[in-house]
Amino acid sequence: MSEPGTVALRAPQDGSVQAIAFSPDNKRFAGGGSDTRLRVRSIGIGAPPLEVTTDGSVTGLDFSPDGTRIAVADFEQVFLRDGTTGTALWQGPLAPGTSVNSVRFAPDGHLIAATDTLVAVLDQASGETTRRITVDPPLIADVDLSRDGSRIALAVDERHGGNHRHAGSARVHDLATGKELARLTPQDAVFTVAFSPDGLRVLCCAADDTTRMFEAGTGKQVWSAPEEPDEQVTAPSCLAFDPKGKWTVVGGADGFARVLDAETGDERGRAPKLNPGSPADQSFGAVTHVAFSPNGKHAASASIDNAVRLFNIEGKELYNVPTEEVLALRFSPNGRWLGVGTMNGALVIDNGEANQG
Repeated sequence: MSEPGTVALRAPQDGSVQAIAFSPDNKRFAGGGSDTRLRVRSIGIGAPPLEVTTDGSVTGLDFSPDGTRIAVADFEQVFLRDGTTGTALWQGPLAPGTSVNSVRFAPDGHLIAATDTLVAVLDQASGETTRRITVDPPLIADVDLSRDGSRIALAVDERHGGNHRHAGSARVHDLATGKELARLTPQDAVFTVAFSPDGLRVLCCAADDTTRMFEAGTGKQVWSAPEEPDEQVTAPSCLAFDPKGKWTVVGGADGFARVLDAETGDERGRAPKLNPGSPADQSFGAVTHVAFSPNGKHAASASIDNAVRLFNIEGKELYNVPTEEVLALRFSPNGRWLGVGTMNGALVIDNGEANQG
């Protein structure tokens, strides 16, 4: 039995890895990025490695629910590939001359892909676009799909374009009709969004240094995270929901990942745990990525001090693994593995048998 924090797989690449995905059976790990290669590796003993040449930088990956296909956001196109051979089943752009930033499967089998300005719903069999949701002014900074696949949340950064104003919003759209259902408008750009497991609420982080929870159906704010007692600016920029809906984790520029109560926004714990005045605790940096394990007991964070941490809801650290600069962070479906995409490849960290499920 391996110790939590053991690196189970290393997948070097000649460039950055900004898109990663695990197969539904937890046995395969896919990564892609700037070196125009899609690589799929078995974790432990399994199928032989698969390597596919791509058109450009890979920015998004997702396995189909049955694991037989892989959706790839490949420069200006979306590819649907056979999960065993890598053969392209179909390909196509969402809009000519526009890069695709993300792609994922909905529960009904459709693909959801996004660029800076639009979200497209694609038929899996043909690649045909069945619905478009456009955003004006751009930029779509992040998207999240509700668990049942009926709604999509958008983080919108309105600082771009001719007016250069400091503005943004978090929006919820019905995927079947494209209709906007709710909107929350902080004082600045919205960086990221996440649905609660039941799809009734949305959490968002904004450039006005706030973390807010709002109702997905109305846009009514439920809470805004309380300010720090010492008035330190936390500058939240990444977040995730506990799959059970009880907790959220939020990372910020102050170097902490905070676990918040999903009902109230009150802080339950934070990582790393610091010893006041200790020189060893002065080297941590801004948190850039966070994720919650499927069992809801642990969260992971990556920060610019080149460390990946796994910790419980109280902030107690289970491991700290040195890495290069992290560009992607994702748990396997069973929580046993933590995938990490970095500036020079990818790795899979073993969380231990006791921490899966």
